[in-house]
Amino acid sequence: MKMGGVLILFFMACLLFFASCGYGVQRISPSGLLYATDNEEEETWEYCEDCCETLYEQYVIEPIDQPQNNTIQDDGVLRLHMRPPLTLNPLLNEDVTVARILQLIFEPLAVLDNEFRIVGHLAYLEFASDFGSVNATIREGAIWSDGMPVTADDVIFSIEFLKNAPNAAIYKNNVSEIADAIRIDSRTVQIIFTRASVMAGYSLNFPIIPQHWQDENNMNPIGSGPFIFESLNSTRSMTLRRNPHNFRAFGGGVQEVEVIFLPNSETDFHAFERGRIDAIHLSLTEWTRHAGIRSPNYEVFPAMYFEFIGFNFTRSIFREVHTRQGIAHAFNANDAVASLYLAHAVRTATPIHPFNRASDNSVSAPIYDPARAAALLGTVRISEPLVVLANAENTQRASIAKRLAESLTNAGLSSVAEIVPSEEYFARLDAHDFDLFVGGMKLPFAPAPQIFFQGGGMFIHDFALETAHSALMFASTEVAYTQAMSHLQQAFTDHLPIISLAFKHSAILSNPRISSTLEPAPDHVFLNVHEWNFIP
Repeated sequence: MKMGGVLILFFMACLLFFASCGYGVQRISPSGLLYATDNEEEETWEYCEDCCETLYEQYVIEPIDQPQNNTIQDDGVLRLHMRPPLTLNPLLNEDVTVARILQLIFEPLAVLDNEFRIVGHLAYLEFASDFGSVNATIREGAIWSDGMPVTADDVIFSIEFLKNAPNAAIYKNNVSEIADAIRIDSRTVQIIFTRASVMAGYSLNFPIIPQHWQDENNMNPIGSGPFIFESLNSTRSMTLRRNPHNFRAFGGGVQEVEVIFLPNSETDFHAFERGRIDAIHLSLTEWTRHAGIRSPNYEVFPAMYFEFIGFNFTRSIFREVHTRQGIAHAFNANDAVASLYLAHAVRTATPIHPFNRASDNSVSAPIYDPARAAALLGTVRISEPLVVLANAENTQRASIAKRLAESLTNAGLSSVAEIVPSEEYFARLDAHDFDLFVGGMKLPFAPAPQIFFQGGGMFIHDFALETAHSALMFASTEVAYTQAMSHLQQAFTDHLPIISLAFKHSAILSNPRISSTLEPAPDHVFLNVHEWNFIP
């Protein structure tokens, strides 16, 4: 299931919707919104080493010779992996593993810094005072791999191309926030947004392709990134070499990359463990599921995997805010996050990532307070134990459900945890066959908390939160944006449409022969691959 496109489409629709009533519950299927684990491809695989070896050999027709210590011989070639590509055009591609590799060939117009702010990359950015538009000026020295300069016309072409791309294309929805693009000169384009907002800049995070790229099959790319496409074996691999024209790739480091095609996440693990590929990107759940994976080199970095506790709002008791607050005070979320996620997640009070520069981290979640919980829940009456639902594939989520059920029972609300396979988990969410659930969602980097209070099956419709969110969306100065963010976060913790738990981190692991600091960026795992070095 390709969750990213579905989720972003839903978010974009939500941005345009502001209701005029107070509380209400709308019914839509939740299955397109939540993930069972934080595996990007949402595949459930039963690990079988012999099966993986067979699959691996089917894709890697010529196995790599390797010594007894199971590491690739030092031939100076960095080996990465992706799924067999249907296209090498980044604006048509729908696969996240392919997108990650194409970032080595195509430079994005802008990237995120460590505080989740948009900063110019291929272009220098000069925003209008009200953030209604931006002048993007292509860097001097930005050249396509065929020697042609990158121009303003290429930016305009890329925007128009994306507008006509299939809906499932990874970057399709970036241009939904762009109203027009006007050529100022050969290197500068004015991009006009659909509304004046500090948040509009997030739409600039997409790769630029050349207007003169004439390839009907989209399998012979011309890029501006640190690596150049060299050759493709459609059944096995793709070879990239260092781009001498790239404005940031110079000097030493990796000179050649072989990208091996692998069919699924389990063969990725198998190939990495066998030393057949040099680096692998893992979510927390996948890393802990394969705890024995061998790698002395790794770097953890922030990701947008958001974990939370949700309520069944078709039940009247959960529409009362004092009930939700009582449940939050009954559960020691700080202890649960610290003990279950260790250093691989960051506790959060809201769906705004604490690393986001605009986040008001003085806003705190409800504290663990059994006495306060007992007072708030004292008038709640239930006829049978509350059911806390979680999916068995996610061990942290299952543990949280059990802890929550025990905490609520201790607070006077008899509760049981039901840990079920993901197929049953989603079916029961659709059928509202639960009382509380432990879930997760991969959120976009642009703050998007509105999904949790604009109705939609599992979530309540809260007009006060929508009003606060509207102020955030239309904030056209940095000061107004920061103030609106703080107000929204405080209102969120007061109204508690969900109980926020944590944002989980991701990790990149590398083969022992890689000597460099890996330096992944939040939105660009292999941003600095060209600077990696091999141990002599």
